[in-house]
Amino acid sequence: MLSARNRFQYQIATGRGTLPVAVILTLLIWAATSIHDWLNAGSLVAFGFASYLLLETETKFALIRTRTTLPAASFLLLYAATVFLHEASMSCVLPALFILMLLNLFQSYESTHAPGYLFQSFLFLGLGSLLLPPLAWITPLLYIHTISLRALNARSFFAGIMGFTLPYWFLFAYFVWTDNVTGIYPYLTQLVLFQPIDYSVLTLTHYVSWGVVLLFSITFGVLYLQVAYKDKVQTRILLRVFIWMSLWLNILLALQPQYVKELLSLALIPAAMMSAHYFALTFSRISRILFHATLLIWFLFCLFNLWMHFFNF
Repeated sequence: MLSARNRFQYQIATGRGTLPVAVILTLLIWAATSIHDWLNAGSLVAFGFASYLLLETETKFALIRTRTTLPAASFLLLYAATVFLHEASMSCVLPALFILMLLNLFQSYESTHAPGYLFQSFLFLGLGSLLLPPLAWITPLLYIHTISLRALNARSFFAGIMGFTLPYWFLFAYFVWTDNVTGIYPYLTQLVLFQPIDYSVLTLTHYVSWGVVLLFSITFGVLYLQVAYKDKVQTRILLRVFIWMSLWLNILLALQPQYVKELLSLALIPAAMMSAHYFALTFSRISRILFHATLLIWFLFCLFNLWMHFFNF
């Protein structure tokens, strides 16, 4: 029986008003930081679309065993609190591309059409690597995940290669058409170039934001693994992909801190999904304490980033 002390958590996790409230809070915080630069609306639209895709992914594969909009709400609130992500740039589309990659990867699970789905999954990864070259390092790891998804065979293997390289073939064709064949070289070089590890590019805001996202990812990832047996086999496999992706992204961030903005925007996705899964399905004394602690941490995190933003520390 649900404890009376957990009713607030239950209402937030399963209520219809959770996502609208998260949207309103996101709009207010974004407006407060971008009121003088409406070009940053591109960031708001891109992350809003990514939250929709995350919700569609959760719904399509029933990753959470109850009706909830908490994954999308959590993602939006983390985006709202991470103020330096509000600045519009081409990298804003990375979360949407990343979720589309996962969506197609998940659809390949035991599918007879796995080569087609993996072609699309690796295509979105290839597009993302044009904006964030270190994403190319996830390619071998993605093949490892296809083994657990029972989707790897000769056809799907080569379909993945074709999908990842397709954007680069189009880019090469463009440079040939413009009589600048060597223009493709910088893009190819960046895929294998390991830049020196330089943490001097990180500010206190970056460290705090990374720390909060990492804390959420580790805490709720470990908590899920303790109760993973309650889910169906397919659900366990898919959610473990989120956990592994969180690990890969944080390792990349540790190795290439100069891409902190891009990689942190992707790390929000598994952190939001795993925290939403825990709070939507677990109603214990520990979950109640963690829920209130999470809300407090988010509030302080948001307050800290707003303070640093307005006073230019």
